[in-house]
Amino acid sequence: MRTDVCETFGIEFPLFAFSHCRDVVAAVTNAGGFGVLGAVAFSPDRLEEELRWIDAHVGGRPYGVDVLVPGKIAKAAAESGDLLAAIPAEHWEFLAGLFERYGVPVPDLTAGRRDARRGGRQVTEQGATELIDVALNHPIRLIASALGPPPPVMVERARAAGVPVAAIVGTVEH
Repeated sequence: MRTDVCETFGIEFPLFAFSHCRDVVAAVTNAGGFGVLGAVAFSPDRLEEELRWIDAHVGGRPYGVDVLVPGKIAKAAAESGDLLAAIPAEHWEFLAGLFERYGVPVPDLTAGRRDARRGGRQVTEQGATELIDVALNHPIRLIASALGPPPPVMVERARAAGVPVAAIVGTVEH
C-alpha cells in the first residue's frame, strides 16, 4: 500500500502504533508500520536504554518517540516536584466521593505523592527537554507531543535534527 504517509515516513502500511512497550514498538515497525514509544514514564537514562534496544531490534526501520510536555503546570508543583499538589481540592473531593460511593478502598495517596515526586520530573519543561534531547540522539523519524501543541523547544530541536513533529489530539474538539 503506497500513500503519502507511507512515502513520508518510509513505511509499508499507514499504521502508527503508540505504546509504552518497546517490544510493541519494534514489532509494529518490523511489520511495516510505524511504532512510537511513549516516553512519559522514563527517566533520560531509561529512555536511552529503551531506544538503544529499539535501534538494535528494528534494523534501521523508522520509528518515533512521544514525549509528554504539558502546556502549563502549577509553578509550585513544578518547583517542588509534587505534581499531585497541582490537582485542585475539588478534584480530590470528587475522587473520594467515588471511592466511597462504590465501596472501593482509598489508595495510599502518600505513596502516590512520593512516586509522583520521584517520577514527575519528566513532565516539567526541563525534564521533558532532557527526554527530547535523548530521543533526538537516535535515528527517530518522528517526535510527538502527547499533550497538545508541541513546545517551541521541541519544534526547534526537532527541526534542527530534521525530524518531523506531531501533536496528539485526544478528542474531536481538540
